[in-house]
Amino acid sequence: MIPSFFASFLRAKRSGGRRDARECVRLCAEAGFRVIDYSPDFSDEGWLEETYQAAEAAAKYGVDVTQCHAPFNFYKKEPLDKFRVLLDRAAEGARVLGAKQLVFHFDEYHPPAGVPFDADTALRSAYEALAPAVEKTLACGVGAAFENTFEDHHRVGPDERSHLCAEIEELEAAIGMFADERVSCCWDFGHAQLQFGDKHADMIRRMGKRISCTHVHDNYYGKDLHLMPFYGQLDWETLIPALADTGYASSLVFEAGYGRFPDELTNEFLRMSMHALNILCSYSQTRFSTATQIDKE
Repeated sequence: MIPSFFASFLRAKRSGGRRDARECVRLCAEAGFRVIDYSPDFSDEGWLEETYQAAEAAAKYGVDVTQCHAPFNFYKKEPLDKFRVLLDRAAEGARVLGAKQLVFHFDEYHPPAGVPFDADTALRSAYEALAPAVEKTLACGVGAAFENTFEDHHRVGPDERSHLCAEIEELEAAIGMFADERVSCCWDFGHAQLQFGDKHADMIRRMGKRISCTHVHDNYYGKDLHLMPFYGQLDWETLIPALADTGYASSLVFEAGYGRFPDELTNEFLRMSMHALNILCSYSQTRFSTATQIDKE
């Protein structure tokens, strides 16, 4: 397995303003990353310039951009025609960057007010919204990877459903709708922990070789916090060997999500991230007995 970083996280600066793509890629390279996820801001009209900047910087610094993240519309709810423009941009951006995978959220569905969530209806609705973008992504020579979600009961009661692909059967069904081996799964460890708890490793093994890429982050107290590995409660000593059991040997992408570091700490944060991911990678070659696992209580 290979350590990787969600380089787009570095765009926003704590002091205000933004880093350009070249600086984001350079910072990752200086920390030792040779593989990254870079996802341009496809909602910005300068997205194509940003994409080429990232591609040129990656070539300059010897970094491979192996995956990108497509925009998702579950929370913002742009009109479908506008959302599809952003998805088309993402497919083209992934092609320019040479990415192997473009990650999608396949839960683009809200039931009408007063109508209970129905997985079959949600799958059909999400397919209608996303299938053209998935097909364009494949035509661009890029794989499409559907990310596992988790149930946060968004805009519904605590006993109601809101997110498609939180359940493993729904994720399997979404992948199966395309009948194409280039359509796969992006396994999000943080989401899976919130959804599956102590069955997390079993769900990794069940998804098996359909996992083509990852989002690695930690959490605690049932919150999607996107923390660096080892800052939360995930049992990495069990989860990474489970991933290795599937034959997975690609990148572990730390999907940092929240917080902005001062410039003086950014390099140190990236180096520590690299170190944490290298430790995770070492677990792919290691099997831990119950006695050596960290007590998460």
